[in-house]
Amino acid sequence: MSQEFDHVPVAELEALIKRLPTVLRSHVAVNEWGAIEEIHVLTTLDRSPKQIVRDVESALLAQWGLRVDHKKVSVAQIMDDRATRPLARLTVVEFRIDLDTVHQNAQGYVRLQPADDTTTDFEGRWHGRYVPSQYHNIMAWATVDAVNQIPELAQPVVLTELRTFQMAGRTIVAVALSYVTNKRKEEVLIGAAPERGDGQGAAVRAVLDAVNRRLGQIERPVPKKVLGSSEELDERKDEE
Repeated sequence: MSQEFDHVPVAELEALIKRLPTVLRSHVAVNEWGAIEEIHVLTTLDRSPKQIVRDVESALLAQWGLRVDHKKVSVAQIMDDRATRPLARLTVVEFRIDLDTVHQNAQGYVRLQPADDTTTDFEGRWHGRYVPSQYHNIMAWATVDAVNQIPELAQPVVLTELRTFQMAGRTIVAVALSYVTNKRKEEVLIGAAPERGDGQGAAVRAVLDAVNRRLGQIERPVPKKVLGSSEELDERKDEE
C-alpha cells in the first residue's frame, strides 16, 4: 500500500498534519524523489511532543500508508496567547502550630502546592493568642493566607465563620469563606472536614474543601516555554 502513495503532494501532507489536535503549523521537506526527509510541526503546549509525533506517524500511515521514522519528525511547542487552563486543586504539604508559652502567642504555618506542579509552594502564616479554643481558627486563617498567594485570584479569600460540631461520633470542622469574583460578585464557599487525630489538620482541610471546588472555575495562562523535539524523544528512549 505504501508504494501506491509514495509521491503524495507536500501540500496534502501538510494539510493533514495541520488538522491534528493542537497543531498550528507544519512543514514537510522531501528529497528530489519525493520521499519525506523532515517534518517540522509547531504546536501549543496542550499535548506532549511524544503524542504529537505519534499522531503524525499514525495519520500518515492511516491516510496514505506512509511509514515515517519518528526521528524525522521535529516538534516545537509555543504558548498560545489565548491559551488558559483551570487552576489545579491545592494539596497540603505541611502544616503546624508553634506555641510561645513565654509571650502567650501561637503561630500557624501552612504550605500548599498545586496538584499539577510540585515546584510551586504557597505559604501562609497567622498569629493568635495561646488559647487552645482558637487553634482551629489560627490554622484556618493560615490556610487562607496561603491560598491568597495564588496570583490569579481576583480578590483575597476571607474566613467569615468557623464552627465545630459532632456527627456520627466524630468532630467536624466547617468553614464559610467569602470570595469576590472579577465581576464583583460575592460568593460564599463552604467546606468541612473531620478531625483525624492530627491536631488542627481538620481546619486546613476544611478550607481546602471549600476553595478547591472554586479553583477549577478560575482560568490561568499556560506557562510560557518551548518544549520538545524528536531529539528529546530519542534521548528518552535511550534512557529507558
